[in-house]
Amino acid sequence: MKGEDQLKQELNDFQKEKDRISSIVGQIGGSNGSSSNSLINIAFFGILFALIIFGGVLKKISLEIEIAAAILLVVLKIAWMIHEAQKVSHFQFWILNSLEFRINEMNKKVRNIEKTLKKIENNSDLKVKIEKTDI
Repeated sequence: MKGEDQLKQELNDFQKEKDRISSIVGQIGGSNGSSSNSLINIAFFGILFALIIFGGVLKKISLEIEIAAAILLVVLKIAWMIHEAQKVSHFQFWILNSLEFRINEMNKKVRNIEKTLKKIENNSDLKVKIEKTDI
């Protein structure tokens, strides 16, 4: 029973950590459902739809202006997508840098533990030699 309770607690801790990381990734643009991306997409398609209606259907805007505005919208959308990708890349770099730092810390601790174990081993060998000479 104690083992099951410990496993359930570890599972709950893991789920909490997973939810926390998901919310952090969502805040920096890692999820497709963020409100700023939705607003940008709605605005982009709304303006594009308005250009088609005013230029193509109602003939209120000349074809050259309509094409130039559509190209401008596409360029702005690509710039926005590059910006979002850059934010995600920065976050990934931050995570990898943090992992590298922790791995280096753990490596130093393991080396210290190895040195300590070697000292203890050498001391125990010395004690065994001393005990043998006493006999």
